[in-house]
Amino acid sequence: MKDNIKNLIEIDEREVLRYLQYKDQDIESDLSDKIKQCIKKTKEIINPRFVFRKYGVKKSKFFNKKNEVYLEGSNLILQSDDVYNLLLECDECILMSATLGLEVEREIRKLTYTDLTKGIIIDACATTAIEEACDIVQDNIAKQLLKEDKYITYRYSPGYGDLSIEKNSDINNLLNSQKEIGLTVTDSGIMIPRKSVVALIGVSHKGIGNTKKSCENCNNRHNCDYKKEGDGCGN
Repeated sequence: MKDNIKNLIEIDEREVLRYLQYKDQDIESDLSDKIKQCIKKTKEIINPRFVFRKYGVKKSKFFNKKNEVYLEGSNLILQSDDVYNLLLECDECILMSATLGLEVEREIRKLTYTDLTKGIIIDACATTAIEEACDIVQDNIAKQLLKEDKYITYRYSPGYGDLSIEKNSDINNLLNSQKEIGLTVTDSGIMIPRKSVVALIGVSHKGIGNTKKSCENCNNRHNCDYKKEGDGCGN
């Protein structure tokens, strides 16, 4: 899958429009054409790469502080009620990181000075592309685990709920992502290249319903600019 994931990414125009904060407005033909051109350009220059690893988990529940999840074979402790609840029925979890590479970042930066509108559109295309890449990886993981009668949760990223964004750095270091896929995370949790994702996914022997993140169970649902009207934001 690592060799052909780029060919699997479609870049959904509806998602691009959502990240551009269009909500059912009429789109002029010139803008529609420009979006299609930007989708084509984005698909040409992205270099999607990913890495993931499975860990056993142990959980501790507390009444006077956040619950904790321990990853076996590591010194990583996740203090988060969200993660604790996500992994409630799980005895394993998968840590993953993915990136689109630096070239799309350079293109966006260049267009900031030469064609701002196009730069904004390609930025939205790249955001859509990294989420689609993560969906592809997640779906493939789910299919492989199903052969072992195991099921997965939706993916959860630091910074979207009560898990500190700084944990991006800890997870990235544990996966050795800088060496594996060229992804660096600063001490404050900012990812370089910017169009990257760090996430965790629960693994259980029980069926766990929906594997996609829903806006209804996201702590940012009340102030999210990208909230979907339908079945989840995909973040």
